[in-house]
Amino acid sequence: MRFFTFIIFTFIFCIIVHTQDSKKISEKYFPDFNIDIPTPAFDKKKGFTNYSEMMFFLNKWCDKYPTKISYQFIGKSQKEKKIPMVFIGDDNLDNLKVCFMGGLHGNEPASTESMLFLIRNLLEVDSLKSFSSSLNIAIIPMANIDGYEKQSRYASNGEDLNRDHTKLSNQETIAIKESINKFSPDVMVDFHEYKPYRVDFVNFGEYGTTSMYDCMFLYSGNLNVCPTIKTVIEKTFLPPAKLKLDENGLKYHNYLSSKHKNNKIYFNLGSVSPRSSATSFALGNTISMLMEIRGVGLNRNSFKRRVYTTYLLAHSFLKTSINNSEYIQSTLKNCNNFPEEITIKYKREKSNYKLNMIDVYNNDIIDVDIVLNNGLKCENQTTRKRPFYYFIDKDLSIVTDKLKILGLTIDTLKFDELFELESYKIISQKKSSVKFQGFYENIVSTTIVKEQKVLKKGTFVVPMDQRKSNLAVETLEPEMLSGFLRFNVIEPNDIQKIYRYTLNKKL
Repeated sequence: MRFFTFIIFTFIFCIIVHTQDSKKISEKYFPDFNIDIPTPAFDKKKGFTNYSEMMFFLNKWCDKYPTKISYQFIGKSQKEKKIPMVFIGDDNLDNLKVCFMGGLHGNEPASTESMLFLIRNLLEVDSLKSFSSSLNIAIIPMANIDGYEKQSRYASNGEDLNRDHTKLSNQETIAIKESINKFSPDVMVDFHEYKPYRVDFVNFGEYGTTSMYDCMFLYSGNLNVCPTIKTVIEKTFLPPAKLKLDENGLKYHNYLSSKHKNNKIYFNLGSVSPRSSATSFALGNTISMLMEIRGVGLNRNSFKRRVYTTYLLAHSFLKTSINNSEYIQSTLKNCNNFPEEITIKYKREKSNYKLNMIDVYNNDIIDVDIVLNNGLKCENQTTRKRPFYYFIDKDLSIVTDKLKILGLTIDTLKFDELFELESYKIISQKKSSVKFQGFYENIVSTTIVKEQKVLKKGTFVVPMDQRKSNLAVETLEPEMLSGFLRFNVIEPNDIQKIYRYTLNKKL
C-alpha cells in the first residue's frame, strides 16, 4: 500500500515541479507582500513584462529625468531585439561603479521586474535619489530577450547564456561582456531565480520536499580568484543584506544545486567555474555575486514577494557600496598583486550536512541529511608557476579575439625574437561521454616542456600584470574546466601554439 501511495505522491510532486507551489505551502511559508510595485507586470493580471512594455517603461523615465537616466543598446538578440543597458549616476570618474543584470535566464521574471522597480525608485524615492551622486550605476534589466519573451531559460538557439561566459559563442554573451567590461564595474551582481522543486527532492521527506529559502547567495571559491574578494563579500556585503532579509521575514542560505553521481545525490555549494557569471567576473578582480531567488516554475505565485526580495538585495548592495567605496576600491587595487602560482586542479571539501527543507506532504520543515561538496572551501591538487606572459601564435586569432571580449589587452611582437619558453605536451586526452552546450568536451592532461624558440613578428602577447589576467589563466591552461581547449574553441594540436613565459623580465 505504501508503495502505491509513494507512486501517487511522486506523480503529484512531479506535477508540482512543473507548475507551482501548493496553496498551503505558499500561504504558510511564502505569503505575498502587500506593497505597491508600479511596474508593467503588476499593471496586468497575467503574464510578465514583455519587451515592448519594458522599452516603454524605460523611455517614460528617460523622458521625465533626461539628466539622471539614459540607456544605450549594447547589441542584439538572435531574433534582432536590441538589448538596453541603463545608466544612472553623475558619471563621476571617482565614483564606485556598480552593475546589475537581470533576465539572463528568460524564465526568471522576478529578476527583470525588480530591476525595473529599482530604476523607478532610484529616480522617484527620496531616500534613494542620493545614490546616483555617490555611485555610477549600470543595469541590464533583460539580458536574454528572446528567452524572456517565451519564458524559456535558454537563448533562441537552445544554449544557456550563463554557461557561455568563457566560450563566448552567443552574440548576447559577447554584447554583455563587452559592454560590462567597457563600464568596468567594481561590483557586479547577476540576479536570477532558482527552481525550488527538483526531481531529486522526491527522494527526501515523506513523499518529496521543496526548498524553503527565499534567497540564496552564490559567489566564487575558485582558487585563482583574489581571496580578498570572497572576504569582502562575506564580511562586508552579506551581513547587511541578511539583516535586511531578516527584518522582512525572508529566509536565506548559500546556493545549493543537486546532481546525481554514481546513483547518489550530491549538493554543490558555491561557484568555481568561470563558465557562469559569478566566477567569470570575480576572476576579473570584481566583487561579483549571483543572487538566486526562489521562483522558477512558480508562474505568478508569490511574485511580489520574489520581486521585492530581489529589490531589497539590490538596495542593500548599493548602500553597502556607498558606505564602503574607498575600502572596496583599495581592496580591488591590491588584488592586482598576483600570486606566484596558479591552480590547475582543485578539490571541493566534502562533508555531511543537515539542510532544512519543506516536506510537501506534511507541510513541515524537516532536516534532510545530504552530502555537501563545498566550492567555497577548495583544496589545491595541481599548481603551476604563474607566467609573466602568454605567447599565442598569430594563427590563433580566435583565441585573442575572445580574450579581448573578456577585457584583456593583447600586444604583438614587433620583430622575430628568441625566448626561453614553456610549452605543453599532452600525456592523455579523451572526449567527454555526454554533450555540454551541444559539444563534447576535450579532457586532457599535460606536462610542461622547456624550450628555446624564435617567435615570429606578429605573435600575440598576453601580459599577465593586468586586472583581468586570471581569465587568461582559466581559458588558456589546457586542463581548465572552462578553458578554450575544453570548450572546443581550439583543438588539442593547437596548444602547441600557446607558450608560457615565466622569466621575470619586462618585454
